[in-house]
Amino acid sequence: MRLLLGKHSKTTNLSRSGESMKKLLNYVRPQWRRLMLGVGLGMVSAMFNALMLISFQVIFSLVLKGSTPVKDVAQRVPFLGPVKLTDIFPVNEGDANVGWPVVLVAASIIPALIFCRGFLSFLSSRTYTKAASHVLYMIRQDLYGAVLRQSLSFFNRAKAGELIQVVSVQSSALQVNSLAMVQAITKHPMTIISILIVLFGIDPFFTFMSLFVFPLCLIPVRMISKSVRRSGKIEVGAASEMLVRMHEAIGGIRLVKGNSREEYELARFEKGNRTSSIDTLKFNKLADLSSSIVETVASLGVAAGLVYWWYMERTAADFFILVLALTQMYPPIKELSRIGLTTQKTLAASEAVFDLLDREPEVMDRKGAVEMPRARGAISLRDVCFAYTGQDGRKLDKLALNRVTCDFEPGKFYALVGPSGSGKSTIFSLLMRYYDVDQGSIQIDGRDIRNVTQRSLRDNIGIVSQDVFLFHDTVWENIRYGRLDATKEEILAAARKAHVDAFVQEFQEGYESIVGDGGSKVSGGQKQRISIARTILKNAPILLLDEATSALDTESERFIQESLHDLAEGRTVIAIAHRLSTVLAAHKIIVMQDGRIEAIGSNEELLRTCPLYQRLHQLQFKTADEPADGTLIPAGA
Repeated sequence: MRLLLGKHSKTTNLSRSGESMKKLLNYVRPQWRRLMLGVGLGMVSAMFNALMLISFQVIFSLVLKGSTPVKDVAQRVPFLGPVKLTDIFPVNEGDANVGWPVVLVAASIIPALIFCRGFLSFLSSRTYTKAASHVLYMIRQDLYGAVLRQSLSFFNRAKAGELIQVVSVQSSALQVNSLAMVQAITKHPMTIISILIVLFGIDPFFTFMSLFVFPLCLIPVRMISKSVRRSGKIEVGAASEMLVRMHEAIGGIRLVKGNSREEYELARFEKGNRTSSIDTLKFNKLADLSSSIVETVASLGVAAGLVYWWYMERTAADFFILVLALTQMYPPIKELSRIGLTTQKTLAASEAVFDLLDREPEVMDRKGAVEMPRARGAISLRDVCFAYTGQDGRKLDKLALNRVTCDFEPGKFYALVGPSGSGKSTIFSLLMRYYDVDQGSIQIDGRDIRNVTQRSLRDNIGIVSQDVFLFHDTVWENIRYGRLDATKEEILAAARKAHVDAFVQEFQEGYESIVGDGGSKVSGGQKQRISIARTILKNAPILLLDEATSALDTESERFIQESLHDLAEGRTVIAIAHRLSTVLAAHKIIVMQDGRIEAIGSNEELLRTCPLYQRLHQLQFKTADEPADGTLIPAGA
């Protein structure tokens, strides 16, 4: 999870458990009414343990009286004093034995009390669960929102599997343990206190001595908590590694199968799987060890009670109540001892959750940023310098763009050409404000793009890329993604302009056909046409074309060129092209190398004045079969 940390996190100290708890409480606080109801029901349920012990003591002593006459049967009840059988049940003092009616009434009290306690406990748990589910919902919504707000540089460093693990798995761990902690803090102490009160009423001395024994249960928990925290961190990292491996292998399944690397990927997955399994076993071992110690301490209490009861010549019924009370105290004490371990494990996971929630995007709307109206399409780059950041979050020494200055007039077609790594795609990324310039400025219609909201800026720019992404959804929904409020007629019109209608009619379900994960069920040309339809629907005044036809066959390229011609009409178009034949008709061609602009001019001008362009032109048209007058967008677009 190191990729989620760094200078953009508001907190960098890894030992911030208290801070994580405060942040978690901020999510819990809106549910305080529901939680208070759960606490109240839980406390009443816990106090039923004391009521049950008192009732059982009276019932066992008075009903199981042996040969003692009814009139002489009495039992000392804590805080009430001696209670006679005739004071509770409708029997005559002259009777020698208790009749069936009395026994049945007494026996029915036991399940009635247990049912009431169970029902209250059920209501309490349901209330807690509803509150915890809402907390999980809010955390996941905020986490996913935090992921989507991040700048592109964040995704260049982070791994998708890690992000999925944080949003899904670790947030769920927070929910489970926040629920367990609230229940442990409210219900379990009340159970223990109520039982101790009853025991004080039965025998204050023995109960007082027991208070010195039970704290021994917490000693082993304290001793192994650091080991659990460390184990939890390792397990979180291992689980994240498994998700990363699985996500990458599934995303690149064609590459995996094409190179017969199934066994290799399985081995890489197995490494994280083994680490996770080992640390899960280690955690369970520590938790079970803690439970065993608690059980041993509880058994010592029972043994001591047996000796003490024999020495004090107390009744067997009283000893039975003592044992019952100790066994009633054992589960909450056990849970309290385990919750410390579980909390330590959860805190290890919570760090990544709140690091992501606290992380501020590198590119943010400035204070006072305004909405950009529909642009005319005049673009100006002034002395722009930019360098990417490395995996450590620091800027690289090499500049991707070095003092770039150029202008793009509205409604005209421009092309960016040059060797790979010359800075063409970087200009696109800066125009979209995926990154901010390190020096200089970029203006659209005379307005610095840093002074407008990112949303309104990107609403003014459409992009068609070589690497088309389609969602695992219908053709219709993938087109509608360009403008969610578009009407049916507008979507169909965009589809016809992009020649999507020409092939979608062949699908059995037409526009409702699922395109598959990433568009796996349609061809490359069909994917590109759907992408163009999406961009047509967006109707942005600025159009960026990133090698839109470089990987297509001749027929698909013809359809795409026709679609792009319609799309480019009346718009400012900037195209990246490695194949010069596709941009020969551009009004201006910008030649780039090593982050600098080498020359700007028309095809004819550059062939006369720019050696780099001459070399690129000569290399392509001497080796390519395509004619030198081919165009991506015809002149006059």
